[in-house]
Amino acid sequence: TGNLGRPGSGVNPLRGQNNVQGSAHMGCEPHHLTGYAPLTDAARFEAVWGAPIPRTDGLDAMQMLDAVGAGTLRGLWVMSWDILQTQPQRSVTDAALAKLELLVVQDLFLNETARAHATVFLPACSSFEKDGTFMNSERRIQRVRRAVEPIGDSKPDWEIACLTARAMGHADAFDFANPNEIWDEIRKVWLPGAGMSYERLEAPGGLQWPCPTEDHAGTRILHTSTFGALGPRATLSEVEYEPTPGRSDDEHRYVLMTGRSLDQFNSGTMTRRSLTQTLHPTDVLEISPADAATLGINDADAVRVTSRYGTTVLPAHITTRVSPGELFTTFSDPAAQVNRLTGPHRDAITNTPEYKVTAVRLVSVGENPAAP
Repeated sequence: TGNLGRPGSGVNPLRGQNNVQGSAHMGCEPHHLTGYAPLTDAARFEAVWGAPIPRTDGLDAMQMLDAVGAGTLRGLWVMSWDILQTQPQRSVTDAALAKLELLVVQDLFLNETARAHATVFLPACSSFEKDGTFMNSERRIQRVRRAVEPIGDSKPDWEIACLTARAMGHADAFDFANPNEIWDEIRKVWLPGAGMSYERLEAPGGLQWPCPTEDHAGTRILHTSTFGALGPRATLSEVEYEPTPGRSDDEHRYVLMTGRSLDQFNSGTMTRRSLTQTLHPTDVLEISPADAATLGINDADAVRVTSRYGTTVLPAHITTRVSPGELFTTFSDPAAQVNRLTGPHRDAITNTPEYKVTAVRLVSVGENPAAP
């Protein structure tokens, strides 16, 4: 359409949490190495890392839990993610995590996954307590500097990983003294970022990759004339529409969408411990005025929400933000366990759970409901 390669336009993929772009770029996806390099580039990485790399794809988050449930994956190390609170079909996730022989949870706070199932909990620092870099969705890399000292026995994530590796006999491969040394290793394997030294990243605004050499100014806009190795045209693929199997019917007439709120971040691991907790103390069921009138539901009434997979009770909030037939709620309150409701369906391409389409039925249960 002519909107790529121009200032103020193009594609800007907004990720769900801060630094998701950076962590994926560093190889936290099961089919990529650092810098989104394909696994066919493994030999180049092996020369730097001094260790063999599998040539087959790893497992994504959903596939890992499937493998745990099947008994083929027996140990899991989870960093900064409350799996039990955020994954779909909480009862299935709960049963899978219970089968693990070893579950290591590394987070800022003791989250619900750790409370229920962790073998070991490793306290990590927040971004305010450590040095490093963040990458945003416009390919900009900026320095992060420690503002306060780590609290208690908490340590930066990189230091926890290094200490564990050393304790397991791999000190030679994890002999890093600071994040700068780790970044220099990253620059050896990620050629488009080779020119971004810590010294250069000290400049206000950081740098945008590609920045292959230390005399390169960085790249403000991509695809101004070509699509890189693809040439002057991008490769597009048609995706056939596949309707969800989780559609509403006569029994489950309403469609529930789950998401986030401004006042509670994701699963609430951090924000439920902050002053913003008073702004959004629990998950609420947003329902249209027309549906509330039909069902005899008043604002703040307790409503039993039941899907084909589970049930929970939420206070109603009547609002025009949702249309008739549609409902919305967040999933930040561990007491509500909203993901009891979500089902097993996943996107056929990305394997993303179907959080946005859950058919449910509603029953008003008054002001003081029993536990679901």
